[in-house]
Amino acid sequence: MSNLQEAEARAALIAKELLPLIAAALVRKAEPRPLSPKEEAIMVACGELGRAVDRLEQVKFTAAERRARITLETTARNLRKLIDLREAKHARK
Repeated sequence: MSNLQEAEARAALIAKELLPLIAAALVRKAEPRPLSPKEEAIMVACGELGRAVDRLEQVKFTAAERRARITLETTARNLRKLIDLREAKHARK
């Protein structure tokens, strides 16, 4: 057996042993990265905005509609500010 054939045989053995590990790595789901404090604040603001929309829908055509609409506008503005701050940070990089 020549050196080339021996090397190919060893390479085939190594590849056969590594195949399950490579397949497992390809199938494994990537773990989500933790959110930064700014991203966390944006997610909280999104939740608040959703609740404000729900509240407005519930009180439409009642006396509480005006207050709910103002709350919705304020909440949307707060979310926009958080997003603008995050985008401005990334634009500087």
